[in-house]
Amino acid sequence: MTNTHEISKRFETQLGGYLQTIHDLLEEQEINPQQFLHMAINQIKRNKKLLTVFEKNPASVFSSILTCAEFGLSPTSQMGEAWLIPYGNDCQFQIGYQGLTKILYKNPDVQNITAECVYENDNFEYSLGLSPNLTHIPVAVKRGKLIAVYCVVRFRNQDPIFKVMTVEELKQIQNLSKAGNRSVWFSPTDPQYWMLKKTCFKQLCKLLPKHLNMSKVIAYDNIIEGGGAMTLDEENKPIVVEASKPTKSNLFEKAMEEDKNEEIIITPDQEEKLEDELQNKDHLFDENNELILEKTKQGVDTQQEEEKKPFEKLVDEMYEEPDADLKI
Repeated sequence: MTNTHEISKRFETQLGGYLQTIHDLLEEQEINPQQFLHMAINQIKRNKKLLTVFEKNPASVFSSILTCAEFGLSPTSQMGEAWLIPYGNDCQFQIGYQGLTKILYKNPDVQNITAECVYENDNFEYSLGLSPNLTHIPVAVKRGKLIAVYCVVRFRNQDPIFKVMTVEELKQIQNLSKAGNRSVWFSPTDPQYWMLKKTCFKQLCKLLPKHLNMSKVIAYDNIIEGGGAMTLDEENKPIVVEASKPTKSNLFEKAMEEDKNEEIIITPDQEEKLEDELQNKDHLFDENNELILEKTKQGVDTQQEEEKKPFEKLVDEMYEEPDADLKI
């Protein structure tokens, strides 16, 4: 079995092949390319799960690292700007709250970004409409349960904008995440609820003036949270592939295959009856012009009442609800 040291050396050697690409991506960023490489190597080498992913799917590891370079984010978890997360055989890039603020602060019009939690005993009020307003006065002790999270962006030459999300709204988005309850959402490992603040911030970003990097990195993050995967294209550039979702058509094909593979057994008695019927073709078909053929499945006569086969069930559903979305 290959030991960890050998895998680490192989990773470091292969990462060197992307040196020029990393230099090009970091040309207009604040991170020194050599420093970035050092951080990336240390992040992978000290995480055995990421090394295992590298063995099985190196493209996802290098794609995640190059994505960090593209947005000028540190690939180390200590910085909180981006995370390289091993998930099965994939390395997933996930931007952190600090990463989002770092990108947004590159806009000279942005003056300040804040995100806060609201608890049931806090003094909290907000209003929308033509004159939006938000007031939050936290209590010092016994704040109670978490009820909401909000994010505010202040600009130099215009009014601030904010977004408030209740716990119920946050849980709705959590349910769309591939990790779901297995992630840090509402977890003791995230006592300051940075994951929730990041989610609220991403929703607020939809209201901000368009910024290429911000829009792209949020799109990447959304696809990954929805089950997508990082990989490299033919030119070794990082891309995100959306997760394929079961559709009515591929379930239809699967049902057809199951139906096709079902074995038809004709007993000697049935064979004799079929030969008799062949002598009189008029009796080969019933009143609905359907071929009369008695089938048995695993030795049990199927002339008895049976449940519909997968193919038949699916056809019925498609005709009953032709416009309905498939629910999995």
